[in-house]
Amino acid sequence: MFLVGCKSTKNGTEVVAPPKKGAVTPAKSGVGKVALVDVDLGFVVLDYTLQKVPRPELRLTVYRAGLKIGQVTTTRQTEDSYIIADINTGLIQAGDEVRED
Repeated sequence: MFLVGCKSTKNGTEVVAPPKKGAVTPAKSGVGKVALVDVDLGFVVLDYTLQKVPRPELRLTVYRAGLKIGQVTTTRQTEDSYIIADINTGLIQAGDEVRED
């Protein structure tokens, strides 16, 4: 479907071509927070309230005070804004920030 716009000039109306299509990149997940850590079972619960929840089987990086401290892999969504992830590396604590790199 093509859309054509009009632009007014001193001499009348000029037809303006629509913008060219570029590559579309999928949106990355939002920034999440570690809500709960179970070190014994090796998983965390991530809170994505008001953010885009990442898809399952996605590797995410964990940050504390802006420093990379670990990595997790998402497993399944538990509720609308929470997702469970397995701990791959790091000593992760509640409140740490999680995002896709």
